[in-house]
Amino acid sequence: MAATSELARVPGFDRLDKNELAQLEALTEKKRYPANTAVFFQDDPADALYILLSGTAKAFQTSEDGTDRIVRILKPGHAFGELAMIADKPRFQTVQTLQDCEMLRLPKKPFVEFADTHTWVLWTLLRAMAARINQTNHDMLEMSHRDVPYRLLRALSDFAASNGEPGRGGATRITLPMRAEDLAAMIGADLRTVSRLLDQYESEGTISRSGTDWTVTDADGLRRTLEYMTQQGV
Repeated sequence: MAATSELARVPGFDRLDKNELAQLEALTEKKRYPANTAVFFQDDPADALYILLSGTAKAFQTSEDGTDRIVRILKPGHAFGELAMIADKPRFQTVQTLQDCEMLRLPKKPFVEFADTHTWVLWTLLRAMAARINQTNHDMLEMSHRDVPYRLLRALSDFAASNGEPGRGGATRITLPMRAEDLAAMIGADLRTVSRLLDQYESEGTISRSGTDWTVTDADGLRRTLEYMTQQGV
């Protein structure tokens, strides 16, 4: 797929006309990263923004005690690294690929020069970032009041909805490579607790696992279970 069509999928860049997209595309370089490779680390200099073209990646923060917390799963069409770059701050998060990925890298200096003559693009990007941060904060606040079983089932349901491939009998295969470690980091729970619950859910037939290939056996049923748990205040 042409880079310009990918750029047009990113909030902010979608308002550019064909000539402006071509100008911006000329400033980018295409990069490929194998699975499980860091694109950049937390506290690195923010010298570029990235646009994911294929594959998936995770953005996570590491606390002072060394605990990782996944804050975002990146999919094709997502831009990342722009907030720290625009704020002229070190990287707030580490981004690591989950699968083989192809990306566009837009260095800071040419982007700033472009934004100087297209200031509305910068404001649109900032509004999109503000909306994303607001949604992340809302989700984190909501999840902080829930117990670990709810948070884990909610994460599985969300992955099935956003990264699912329908199968037989209402089953949904999650197309991302799934690991208990990543789920624990995402929901802020102890790995041993998450592993125990996953074993329980598998024995109950809620999920099935084969290595990193996971399936939610009844995605609609799981959503109904979460609705019931919400009504019961679980």
